[in-house]
Amino acid sequence: MKKLTKYYYGNLFTPETNALLAIMLPILTPAMPHYVHTFYSELMDDESTARFLSNELVEHRLTTELAKWLAQTFAPKTAEEMVESLRFQQRIGEVHARVEIPMSLVNSAMTIIKEEMFKTMVSSDLTDREKVRSVVLINRILDGAVSLINDSYLRGKVQNERSTLEYRGASSAHELALEIERVKTSLYNWMTRKMVCYFSGEEIFTNSVYANDFGLWIKHKFPLICSKPERYEKVINCLDRADILRERLNERKTGEEGRKEMSDFTETLNEVIWLLTDEADSSLAKESKQDALTHLLERRFLNPILQQETKLAIQSGSSYAIIMADIDNFKQVNDQYGHQVGDQVLSTVSKTIKEKIRLTDYAFRYGGEEVLILTPELDLQGAADMAERIRRSVEQQHIQLGNEQGINITVSFGIAVFQGHPDFLHLINAADEKLYEAKSAGRNCIRY
Repeated sequence: MKKLTKYYYGNLFTPETNALLAIMLPILTPAMPHYVHTFYSELMDDESTARFLSNELVEHRLTTELAKWLAQTFAPKTAEEMVESLRFQQRIGEVHARVEIPMSLVNSAMTIIKEEMFKTMVSSDLTDREKVRSVVLINRILDGAVSLINDSYLRGKVQNERSTLEYRGASSAHELALEIERVKTSLYNWMTRKMVCYFSGEEIFTNSVYANDFGLWIKHKFPLICSKPERYEKVINCLDRADILRERLNERKTGEEGRKEMSDFTETLNEVIWLLTDEADSSLAKESKQDALTHLLERRFLNPILQQETKLAIQSGSSYAIIMADIDNFKQVNDQYGHQVGDQVLSTVSKTIKEKIRLTDYAFRYGGEEVLILTPELDLQGAADMAERIRRSVEQQHIQLGNEQGINITVSFGIAVFQGHPDFLHLINAADEKLYEAKSAGRNCIRY
């Protein structure tokens, strides 16, 4: 085993290899833009990988990041710099796990870059012995780096899968049943309005089923809580069929043909209602997944949900927003009135947030007094309007304390909207920066 450790990435940077890298770098560095260009040109020509790189913003950023990665990976390193380099490679793997870039893509990248680097060194003015040593070292360094990236990637993927399963398996049966009832009511009312419009000769609604509250909920939330993938597929198939029938009904078919279309339309939507009822009935024995104090979702469920929303946004060309909400002067409340009052404030604000967000939105307890709200298919103005409704509602509340005293509280908000970058951590950081701006601007306000 001791003999194998010399091949580990962390043990590659000896005084001897550092000296060789110092000779290699002046040769490799001018060619690094070429390596990056060749890499992306090859991948963009491949249909299986181009979908990960089609966004211009991502492509530009990844081009810069790959160049930086090459420069950092092949730089000579001291023992202290080696520790940071190990962490650097592990962070790359964590990003790949969040973005869900297949490791086959990373491995292909290494093959392309290796070949180009080998060509550079072979055509250089180094001695034959130095060329051989350089090619061997390039191979060892890239293999070692990919090994670290793969290991970190797999750990991240396993953690995300575990969180997804926990989220699905730890649902509150009572709350899930209530939410499904709300969805069913929304669907039934929409279907009834359709029928009334059709038979009365009024204008038929032209919006897709997915543009309504029940459709958005099924698209964004149902896949995460549905206990059986085949049930989810049946629901989606029914909604897709209902959408086709809805378009046919807009053609104003009359007589027997029209009645047949309407019968098929209502029967298809009734099947969706039945499938949702079946899901509610099958989840009655499950436990709660909420934070005990705030009844918001726990932060550990954030990654798989954001991963899904990012994937949906990229595939459909839609967007979503993140709203970061933070209770103003919360530490002062705890210091002056005690943690029991602090808990009461947290509970009150959380309840207000849950009342003001839509059926399709998620609210997470992100930190001590910080809440993250995820709003699928909502633009910047829509997210700002939602934040303002919450801000105004909290500001107007007077929290009564046990000693007949009362306090008023406020909340600050930072908002960011998905712009195409597949790593959702960038969006969280952007919303967090806007929250900091709101705090700096005097609190009790919104920045986006």
